[in-house]
Amino acid sequence: MTKTQLNKIYISKFRALNNVDIEFGEYITVICGKNGTSKSSILGIAAQIFSFEKNYVTGENLRSFQQISGKGFKSQYSEHIRISEKFDVPGSLSVSIFLHDGYTDRAATANLELMTRTDNDTKAISPRPVIRKNSIATGNTSRNFTHPVIFLSLKRLYPIADRDYTVNDFDYLKTHEKEFIALTNELLNRSATHATGTHGTITSAVAHGDNYNHESVSAGEDNAGQIIMALMSFKKLQAEYVDYKGGLLLIDEADAGLFPTAQINLLKIFDRECRKLNLQVVMTSHSPVMIEYAHEQSQQKYSKKFKTVYLCNTYGPVQVMQDWSWAKISADIQTKTIGAGPMAILPSINIYFEDKEAEDFFAALIYRQPIKKYANQMTGIKSGCAEYKNLIDKKIPEFAVRSVICLDSDAKPLLKGKEYKNVVLLPGELPPDQLIFEYLYNLPPEDIFWKNGLRFSREVFTNNAGREAISELGINGPVANLKERLAAYTGNKTKRDIFKDFYSSADIQVLFAASFKPINAWRHWVENNPQATNNFLDAFKVAIHGVMKNGHAVDNVKLNALEIKLKKVPDVLK
Repeated sequence: MTKTQLNKIYISKFRALNNVDIEFGEYITVICGKNGTSKSSILGIAAQIFSFEKNYVTGENLRSFQQISGKGFKSQYSEHIRISEKFDVPGSLSVSIFLHDGYTDRAATANLELMTRTDNDTKAISPRPVIRKNSIATGNTSRNFTHPVIFLSLKRLYPIADRDYTVNDFDYLKTHEKEFIALTNELLNRSATHATGTHGTITSAVAHGDNYNHESVSAGEDNAGQIIMALMSFKKLQAEYVDYKGGLLLIDEADAGLFPTAQINLLKIFDRECRKLNLQVVMTSHSPVMIEYAHEQSQQKYSKKFKTVYLCNTYGPVQVMQDWSWAKISADIQTKTIGAGPMAILPSINIYFEDKEAEDFFAALIYRQPIKKYANQMTGIKSGCAEYKNLIDKKIPEFAVRSVICLDSDAKPLLKGKEYKNVVLLPGELPPDQLIFEYLYNLPPEDIFWKNGLRFSREVFTNNAGREAISELGINGPVANLKERLAAYTGNKTKRDIFKDFYSSADIQVLFAASFKPINAWRHWVENNPQATNNFLDAFKVAIHGVMKNGHAVDNVKLNALEIKLKKVPDVLK
């Protein structure tokens, strides 16, 4: 499916911006800068480029397609750009637009200029931004490009106590309540059980528990609800509109009201949903956590998908600094030089595992996580839980205080009765090889995982790659409960050998290759188990923080670079 993609805008002049290029990521763009550098103006320009009223290729009227709230997929210019009649005069705005148009599957260009318009009702003359020279338009070259847009302005942060509202259980929200609650819980790391929609000063929806409701939620919960509603509105549109070409979500101050872990969770959700919905998300933020996370992704293999844009006025007129790290941005914002800094001198910590299966699982869990830079995976070293426990108990420094020991979840009983601060357990209730077998067996044949370039379908898995284990354990039907099958097993092979043979086979190993498309098996598990993944990452960060402090004598000032909120050791290890 072709999609519409905003690639770049060149702002010749508009307010504080003169002769600057803004490049957009395919998925996520984070724009930051000091106050007065026109961050929000860039969002306004992006919103002004598009409307969603007509498919000019087919002639179809698109006004009937609506968000969950009933609003259309177009941002009115009065919502995203406040025009000053004194200073924003015709000729003061000149922007060149470069994009790929999904409807014609062609590269397209246009100009955005400030013109005078006469209101049909009041006859008042006022300046208004208008598209000119639309390269793919026939006839009227002053029309906007067709593309659905949702713009979440700072108006969404209107104080809850001052709002007028009534409960409105939007039809789509009511029928997709579980999905809304699940996404909100993933974002906020909560366990809400109910969802309530409201209409009034602000249209919103929130997830909450049994002991409170929409009238007592926090600003962060409300902000999260509006963002999740926007994502689900695009999902609704994708399902309803057969010629869907993706969408554009614009958010001013996306981090508002969200604690650091939620900010990272938000970017991870955006990453996943952008792929599913062919979305572009462009946001402004002052959050070091979000900026550094986006920068980390852009510096790995995702330079086209993630972009950080820093608007710098330190050297006179505003300049665009593309893909700057937070260290550089922070130094510029605080007007100080960049020293070696704590990030440069934090040690790399050895991480030990029981086997290769655990290594592979761990690699997927910290995939594209900022903490990954401090984790040195000790590959090829195989040792059992009992051996590691013995080394720790005998206070061998490398294993007792200087490294993190990552064990399979079935090691939990062996660790009971003593606190092991540098030990973390992998998610799940089964060893990794059994966990991934059960997960793949229970994955429906229509899941996107099976729609890959190698034609490795679920049938290939059950009839070939996983056949020996399936036959040995007598598994049948569409869903397997591996714990039950293992408890009932009376065959000659050991359970360990059954799954070691399964995991090490060439047919299965292809599923864990980085080149396996659309995604390797472990990363697919991680994407579909966000709560378990986040719980593991929280525990791992606490463990690596403790090892740096107690095993490598890193002081607290330097440890602040990890931006970890310290928690108690998980009860699972006590």
